[in-house]
Amino acid sequence: MEWLMGKGKGKPNGKKPPPEEKKHYLDAEHTKVRVVDFDLKELVVLPREIDLNEWLACNTTTFFNLINLQYSTISEFCTGDTCLAMTACSTTYYWQDEKGKKTKCTAPQYVDFVMSSVQKLVTDEDIFPTKYGE
Repeated sequence: MEWLMGKGKGKPNGKKPPPEEKKHYLDAEHTKVRVVDFDLKELVVLPREIDLNEWLACNTTTFFNLINLQYSTISEFCTGDTCLAMTACSTTYYWQDEKGKKTKCTAPQYVDFVMSSVQKLVTDEDIFPTKYGE
């Protein structure tokens, strides 16, 4: 019980916690660099010997996954109660289904609809085949 009183230096099992791993991406050399400091065309150039469709598919799925991850970090702050509509500046966005019907929905619902639709496209083998040579 010594560890509950603040007297022990380790975890309850007597072991010290592992040292925190250094986060190199937080080093000044990386945090000072901005995307605007680069030529954007150089950042997205198609590498030699890489198929254009393969490159597009890879970057599209990566971009989708990063957007999904980024949204997950703010989703607790934008709920159906706090974000009643999907708006930007003075524009309200409506979800339009496959039949063309527009629906007003909360921002989290809208994002869910968008992400579900993109997920459906990204996992469609006819659009983004995963087998070599297709």
